[in-house]
This record gives sequence, C-alpha cells and structure tokens, in this order.
Amino acid sequence: MTLSELKEDFYKRYLPSSNYLHYTENGILCPLLGHPKLDDAPSVSCALSMGVRMFARALGGEVIKVQNHASDKYLTYNFSDKLAPRRGIDAETIRLIRALGTENLKGAEILYECSVPEFLPRREVFSLALVRSLMKVSNIEADILKTAAIASLGKNTNVCLALLASRGGYCTHISSGAPKNYPLPLTGYKIVSAHCIEKDIDRSQRVKYAFGVIRRMYPHITSIAEVTEDMFTGAKDMIKDKTAARYMYHLVKENSRMEKALDALKKCNVKTLFDEMNKSQRSMEEYWNAGKEHAFLARCARGIQGVAAVRFWENGIIAVTEEDKIDYAIGMIRDGFEENIGYQPTFCVSETV
Repeated sequence: MTLSELKEDFYKRYLPSSNYLHYTENGILCPLLGHPKLDDAPSVSCALSMGVRMFARALGGEVIKVQNHASDKYLTYNFSDKLAPRRGIDAETIRLIRALGTENLKGAEILYECSVPEFLPRREVFSLALVRSLMKVSNIEADILKTAAIASLGKNTNVCLALLASRGGYCTHISSGAPKNYPLPLTGYKIVSAHCIEKDIDRSQRVKYAFGVIRRMYPHITSIAEVTEDMFTGAKDMIKDKTAARYMYHLVKENSRMEKALDALKKCNVKTLFDEMNKSQRSMEEYWNAGKEHAFLARCARGIQGVAAVRFWENGIIAVTEEDKIDYAIGMIRDGFEENIGYQPTFCVSETV
C-alpha cells in the first residue's frame, strides 16, 4: 500500500474533521554489531524498510481508537476511566498510554500499516510509532531519552533509542553516551534475512550476572562498553558461571570490533564493517552458545558469492548481499539448509532506511 492509499483509507474509515493528520514511520531495528536488546551493552544498528507506518488525528474526548488497515475491527480505550470497557486493546498498549500521563493526553483516531512479517518482533516498532503519534496529537514534548523509555516501558530501551536516532544512509551507535550516527554506504546491497524454527536463547540474566561481578571489582564503570580486556582478565576467575564468562568475553571483544568499524565508517569504508561483522559472527558461533540451525544458516551463507557479511539476528541471520546476487544467495541457503536440516527457512529482503 502506498502512503497516499493509506491516507485515503484513513479518511474512508473516520468521520470528516479539520484536525491535522500526523504521520509517523518506524522501521524495524537491525543490529550490525553489538546487542541492543542487552541492558548496558553497546550496539551499531540500522533501521530496515519493513516496519510500521501510522496516521493519527486528534479526537474530541478521551477515547483512543486504533485500527490496522488490514482489519475492519476498531481497538478502543477510554484513558480517563479505568473501569470503562475496552475493545481489543491489550494490557501492554494500555500501559503505554498511561505511561504518557493522562493529564495532557487527547483522544485520537489512528490507522496503521505493519509490513513486519509475523516471525519477526513487531511490538517495539509498533509501540514506538504509537507513542510518537499520541505525543504529536496531544502536543506532548519529550527528549529522545524519555520518549524511548516510555515506548519501551523501561525494557530494551536501547532498541527504541536506536530507532529514534536512525537516519537514512546512516547507522546508529548506542553506547553509554548519546546516540551517534555514522555513514553507512550500502548502495548496491540489500539485507537478506533467513529465519529458522529453532528459537534463540535469552542470555540477558547471565550477561547481567557477569557484568555485576566485573563492576564489583571496577565500580567506576557504568556499561559493558567500558569493560576492557584487561578488566575481563582480572575478573574472569570470579565469574563462577563459565557460560556467562564466555558471553562476556564475546561482548568485550565486540567493543573493539565496533571501534574499528566506526573509525572506518567515518571514511565511508564499508568493507571494514563487513569484516568486523563476520568476525563478530564467528565469535558468536564460538562463545554465544548458538543453536545448530542458527550456526548452519550462518556457515551456509558465509561462503556464498555476493554475500559480504553475515550475522545472527532474530532466530536466524542477516546477510548483507549484493543486489544482483539476492536470488542466487536465497536459493543456495534454502537448498543447503533443507538438505541438511530438513525444512526450508523463511526469507525476507529489505533495504536500509
């Protein structure tokens, strides 16, 4: 659906009004290096073309109406009356609305389109678009940090922060300071992602434990980005969970990989980014306790002509691929995976935005 078609659909569904129509767009976050979903961990990421596009208009009263363009059902919620009946809006969306504060919040009519496949996480990109839309119709002002905290409800805030800071043609570095953007010259490349049924594991608690041990020895550090290899060496014997120690070793090495990649991107040298992404992937295969299906996808894609870089992402991999080699790469990955694992993975092709 084009943007003009989505706008036309909005006016067909809602009654005429002279109120201004606000537009918000967020692409899904794709990590190139680092791990934005881990607290205190730095990352380098970009936004992809698949995501959420949303139109919103102020509505008299205290009712928020939300509708997906692919559905005829309205989701409604009266934010001033906690006992009022609600239709179709889940508890997390209500928490988002309440996190904005109802004192200055206005009712709204919202229509959105989501182009994120069901096997990829939609919640964060939708939540951010909803919060930004409600802030626009209600004239609520907040800085990037507060907006990210509200949209994430305090969980995985770095994901929303990176999406808010993203710009077309750039990647975003999230660390202990403010987000920074660096050139990302990917002309001639697209992002091919392949996804398997095998689910990735949650490493956050073990990473949190290992970081806590290091902080007890070096209390001045505030994020994983500040942990040096010497610090890790000095603390590793105190990390009793050896799996957690392996995770932390990968993250510490990831710090130096990001530094090298960002220095190169200042000069628009994307080849070094690809090299560091591939090194990161090999590190995850060795230290990240990856499942066999994930590891096979990465190994299969890495040797294909036209694939410049490979890295784990969302129950699968991303493969930065030359545009004229996309069909070839997908065919090779699909056939190799099916022959060895027994079924075909699911694919997406995206551009960076």
